[in-house]
Amino acid sequence: MMLSTTAQKAVKKIDKTLGKHNLSEQEKAEILHIIGKSLMKTVEETTDTHNQAMMLCCGPEADLAHKIEEEVERKKIALIANLKALR
Repeated sequence: MMLSTTAQKAVKKIDKTLGKHNLSEQEKAEILHIIGKSLMKTVEETTDTHNQAMMLCCGPEADLAHKIEEEVERKKIALIANLKALR
C-alpha cells in the first residue's frame, strides 16, 4: 500500500473519531502533514537501525554490506519523496 493511501486512511479514521468536531479541510491537511512527517521520521530511524545491524552482521563481507546499504538508501530517498508529496 502506498504511503499516501495509508496517510489518507489515517486522516479519515481521525476525522471519523472526531466526527462531532467537524474538522475543516485545513485541519485535515494539517493532520495529514503531521502524519507524513511522522512517517518520514519513522522511515529514517528504521533505515538507520537496519543499516547499523547490517554492518554488524556483514562485517567480513563489507563490500556486500555497502552494496546493500546503497540500495536501501536509494529506496529510502524514493520513499521520502513519496512522503513529501503528501504535503
